[in-house]
Amino acid sequence: MAFLGVLFWVSTIIQAILGGFPQGWAVVPVGVVLGGAHVAISWLTARHDRRTVAVMWFVFVSDSLLALFVDYRAVVLVLFTVVLLLLTRTASARKWIISPR
Repeated sequence: MAFLGVLFWVSTIIQAILGGFPQGWAVVPVGVVLGGAHVAISWLTARHDRRTVAVMWFVFVSDSLLALFVDYRAVVLVLFTVVLLLLTRTASARKWIISPR
């Protein structure tokens, strides 16, 4: 699911650069940070790293702020992150995170 976040931010940055947003210059740094966070989630997940959950919380807070102050449609991003965070609470996920690679 983190890969979907990366695709979302890459497409959003491209739209901003091509002039699809009134303040496209402001979209680029936000997209790079949040797209990078999605890359970090994928990378850390592949390594069974506990820091994955912290990065998910960062994305959750960031997407929530986007939904509140920029565009209400970002609620969809928040809901995806909520699903991911709920999945980390299952017993199998906790065992998977601490198991060696």
